[in-house]
Amino acid sequence: MRKRLKWILIIVALLAAVLIIAKVTSKDKAEKVAIEKVTRRTIIETVNASGKIYPEVEVKISPDISGEITDLDVQEGDSVKRGQVLARIFSDIYALQRDEAASRVNQSVASVDNSTAALEALKANLELAQQTYDRNKKLYDDKVISRAELEQFETTLRSARSNYNAALQNIKSLKANVQSTQVGLSKANKDLSRTVLTAPMDGVISSLQVKQGERVAGNSFNIGTEMMTVADMSVLEVRVDVGENDIVKVSIGDSADVEVDAYNNRKFKGIVTKIASSTKSSSTLASTNDVTNYEVRIRLIKDSYQDLASKTFPFRPGMNASADIKTRRVENILA
Repeated sequence: MRKRLKWILIIVALLAAVLIIAKVTSKDKAEKVAIEKVTRRTIIETVNASGKIYPEVEVKISPDISGEITDLDVQEGDSVKRGQVLARIFSDIYALQRDEAASRVNQSVASVDNSTAALEALKANLELAQQTYDRNKKLYDDKVISRAELEQFETTLRSARSNYNAALQNIKSLKANVQSTQVGLSKANKDLSRTVLTAPMDGVISSLQVKQGERVAGNSFNIGTEMMTVADMSVLEVRVDVGENDIVKVSIGDSADVEVDAYNNRKFKGIVTKIASSTKSSSTLASTNDVTNYEVRIRLIKDSYQDLASKTFPFRPGMNASADIKTRRVENILA
């Protein structure tokens, strides 16, 4: 009996200890609530997105002809001016084609000149044959000569007229040939000029994919070998991907705070300049579980990084960045 009572007392003591510990623990975990006074505030809704920095304007340089690079006058990172020579392609074959085309033009022009001179003689023969026929036609009418004699003069006149008309047609054909050879010469001159590649604008060689001595391919109808890229580094933008649920909130002209990984704890100002109308999904057969993103371009405002102007390139293409796009602003609201 005493043994049973002893166990009961032990169990009761344990239960009491558990209850005391639980009570103390619950007091320690009590949630602290901060109370603030309701005031009028400005609420800003934002969309966060990440991406990379790129020049707003960049031009890929590709040749319109094929050949070996004989001169490469720039390196990656060089500043260039519009019209500055960037590279040269082996031009001997194109110079030869130009000379041959010029020779064909000269030959065709000479043929026209010779035929025109011969036409004057044929015209004189035609006029003489016409005069002779007219004179003998009168004699025939006066019954001085026979019909057979008149027909001889008619035959001579027809032959002279036929020769003259044939010469006229030949000159027209030769003149058309002159135009054709001139077109060929123009193309040959253009191909020769294309052996020299120049900068399309002021900028910086942001990428260079070729070396001197390499062969490049190109023509007037298809994009040739990408040789280099010229970028206008004075105007930069952040290209970010925004999901389909947030893209409807973003509008052109929205302001943004931009953070660049290379500049910790620094925010730059930007403005939305372009919103893609089509998705960036890699495949039209993508499953419904795939994330659908749209590219948004945010121009960096120069005034927000004016203190970095002393640096040659404060931002470089491909730098990682994130942006908080301010999509909605509500002022003077109780909150």
